[in-house]
Amino acid sequence: MLHFVKYNLIGIMNTLITLAVVWVLHQLLDWNLELSNFLGFVAGGCNSYIMNRIWNFKSNNEKKGEVLRFLVVFLCAYGLNLLVLEGCVHALENFGWLAGFNAFVAQFMKPSYFANIVANVVYVLASFTLYKKWVFKK
Repeated sequence: MLHFVKYNLIGIMNTLITLAVVWVLHQLLDWNLELSNFLGFVAGGCNSYIMNRIWNFKSNNEKKGEVLRFLVVFLCAYGLNLLVLEGCVHALENFGWLAGFNAFVAQFMKPSYFANIVANVVYVLASFTLYKKWVFKK
């Protein structure tokens, strides 16, 4: 149970780091959404690897192979994130039946930032099992 709690605490920290970087780059500095999203995930991914290796999984695995597995999972989960991100942005911009929702979200943030939050949830769900079962396995 403690393992699960630690993973979720790290996940919350990674998510906050990712979302904060994307918020600053996209929302405040008006950088490109995809670049902001990628840089946010790099920042969160670096934290994820370090915290999971040292604190959560206490891995003694050979670092080279573990880092390679981590990168494979990170890139696959990020690819899924990007697909969901682009799909959500497309839906928010092009589906008339979402106009009311889009206007509501726009009161608080760019709708594309909301799409980033949805895509981030997908990333977290996709990466957890692969990190646990493949990257940091004992």
